[in-house]
Amino acid sequence: MPLRFFEEGFCLSQKGIDWLEEWNTEAEIATNISQVAQKVVKILVNVPGMTQAHSRDFRRATPIFTLKDGTVIKIFINPANVKHIFLADSNKKMLFGGYVGWIHTKGLNQVIEKIKHSLTSTL
Repeated sequence: MPLRFFEEGFCLSQKGIDWLEEWNTEAEIATNISQVAQKVVKILVNVPGMTQAHSRDFRRATPIFTLKDGTVIKIFINPANVKHIFLADSNKKMLFGGYVGWIHTKGLNQVIEKIKHSLTSTL
């Protein structure tokens, strides 16, 4: 019985280790960036409070819209309710990742709406 308990405990520990490795895996970074995406990055880095995000959260982010060049805008809100924004190229590689603290979320939301209305294609 004690040996079986040890084996089950080790299995659970391995699951925990696997989860931590997956959680801490960095995103694949794009090597080329379009002019439209460059424009968006320039806008985002000037948002008050913008801080570089860890790429591990890139895959947790949800796409919210696509720019006219195929760049995807993704949002992730972590358990502390901190809003992250990521840009992905058409190959799903990360172009940019940043976040703002609670005090600057309203400003980020306004910029996201501005980007959405000015840089997405109209059908």
